[in-house]
Amino acid sequence: MMKKTLYMGLFLTGLYFGAFAQRQPDNVSKFDSKIQSIMLDNLTGNIIVKEANKVSAFNPSTNTVEWTVTDEQIGKMSASSQAAKVSDALGDPDLLKIFQSTDQLNFLPNTPFIQANINAKDVIINSLDGKIMFNSGTTPYRVVLSQYVDGDEKFLFLVTEGKDFKCVLFDPKLGKDDWMTVVGTKEGMLKSLLANSAANSLGLGLSKLATKDEVVATNDAIFATINNHLFKLDKASGKIKWSAKEDVHRFYLSNDNKHIITMRNAGSLISAKRALNALDTQTGAPVFKEDITTKYVSYIEDWGNKFLVAHSNGFNFFDYNTGQKIWKKDAKGDDIKQVIPIDNDYLYIADNEMSLIDRDGKQKWKNFVEISDDKTDPVYFLNKVDNNKVFYLTGTYGNMVDYTTGKKIWKGNIKFEPKLPLLYAYDEPTKSFLVFNDEKIYKFDPSAIDKPEAFAKIKVKNDKALSTLGLFDWGVSLSGENEVIGVGKDGSVKFQKTYKEPGAAARRLLKTGSIIGMSYLGLRSGLQQGFSEATYVSRDANGNVKEDYLLSESSRARLKSKAAVNNGISQAIGATVLSRVDSRFKALKQNNDFAFIFARGESDETNYLVKVSKATGAEVDKIAIDNTKPIYEIDFVTDNLYYVNGNELRTFSKK
Repeated sequence: MMKKTLYMGLFLTGLYFGAFAQRQPDNVSKFDSKIQSIMLDNLTGNIIVKEANKVSAFNPSTNTVEWTVTDEQIGKMSASSQAAKVSDALGDPDLLKIFQSTDQLNFLPNTPFIQANINAKDVIINSLDGKIMFNSGTTPYRVVLSQYVDGDEKFLFLVTEGKDFKCVLFDPKLGKDDWMTVVGTKEGMLKSLLANSAANSLGLGLSKLATKDEVVATNDAIFATINNHLFKLDKASGKIKWSAKEDVHRFYLSNDNKHIITMRNAGSLISAKRALNALDTQTGAPVFKEDITTKYVSYIEDWGNKFLVAHSNGFNFFDYNTGQKIWKKDAKGDDIKQVIPIDNDYLYIADNEMSLIDRDGKQKWKNFVEISDDKTDPVYFLNKVDNNKVFYLTGTYGNMVDYTTGKKIWKGNIKFEPKLPLLYAYDEPTKSFLVFNDEKIYKFDPSAIDKPEAFAKIKVKNDKALSTLGLFDWGVSLSGENEVIGVGKDGSVKFQKTYKEPGAAARRLLKTGSIIGMSYLGLRSGLQQGFSEATYVSRDANGNVKEDYLLSESSRARLKSKAAVNNGISQAIGATVLSRVDSRFKALKQNNDFAFIFARGESDETNYLVKVSKATGAEVDKIAIDNTKPIYEIDFVTDNLYYVNGNELRTFSKK
């Protein structure tokens, strides 16, 4: 429930200001009291502002506050009920730890709904219009966890009331609970909740599946994980039909709603092992007498009557009804790290090699193809590209393979330095990849027969600090912790600027935060995500893909587009707001025009946030930053910067 103060995309760098002066903000909006936190609404581009007793939505397009929710609007509870609830919370320090912080905001995943704690009341607000969807001030309970039941337009809460923890289905249209079901005791649930929180805060279990409660609704049932406990609840009454005996950290409902694939962490607190099984949705009984226990699960594919699983020591289809394997033998290879479905085939990585099989598990290539020196080398890109080729980029090699024969196109691989970053981008007009590694830039063209040579060589201050490669009509930009570089299409360096690092305390302060933001529209690019969680694909009985969660640009864009206009909350999006959503969604496909750099002053100890043009290297903005607790947001769709100073929200617009 806790949310970091900073949501930003920063490159922590040094200083190259010259005589550039700090620019004044384009707009300063004053609020009634000190601003505690701000949050970008990626759906609309608004900035959600949290003060002690109110939440507001600031529209940067009009420089106006669109709506405000105050403590008075939320309403005062009766003195007796309020006193009882507050006394109960204050008297239990462990209970206080699980409630949302009073100075923070967060969006319920994939919704426009904001959850806030205002004056010890849990509130859910529709960010589109400021409507209060839920207010715990009118209930006898406090909310611990919240989930949105897509399609039903209701909220599923885990709440605490007295000595019990309960599951509540709340209807915001009617403003009341549909039902309430006891799912655990205060003592037992608190122990589990605090254990998960402690493990996360100490950095334990980083190789484990993260706690991620989920909810899936069918016509007559709700399947939900609540603090890692999987329940089947009757949709009409809330009655618990069954609960899984073991913890569940991920689950996937089959096409026909007859089975649920479950995954959980197995072993000790820091164990990296996974335990996989499938449950009958009518009874909760497991398909396998013993879980499939493995180091990791890389791929799951559901066909309704069967499912495909690839993991560290196996790759096969299983029959839901019998639990038996369908292929006579597992696909060849060990340590299956990644599977990519391509039409009727599966391209996969085993150890440090790749191979191609058909739906029957038969090998289509004569030999495995080595794609890296070591099985631990990162795989940055692997997929079918134009001209019937498979293109791969790993920490050590780059090459293309004929999709039909499995033979390499170039006699020798392009060799990369595995200890240095590899950055790449896809150039849509030329259907080629631009790749940077070890001070060299390459162009990989699927139509090329000869192995490419580097077309640019650049002396970089710190290769390991570079983190972004962007494509423009004039060439390539490289950005990182220490410098911003522009390279023309002919390989010439257009500009190169290095920066002076801020102090260690400032670096520690600013290393939290995500690259692009956190809600609804998601990340700009998912191509370089790791394999910490399994890829899940759902097919119908004929093998046609129904819905996938592959970390690729096309599928991510399809999911974002679907989420923006087709899901259960779309009715709440008016025409005006929808046009803003559409324009922001289209902008996500474009490059960022600026690098945002955190730097220390040349002649003082002041820390600055510097906005640098990737096209020219020019410093557009320089803003002095509070060294103790800076609060700001960067909108990477508009390249606007928002900074808080006391009760002021300062806007620095794109130039």
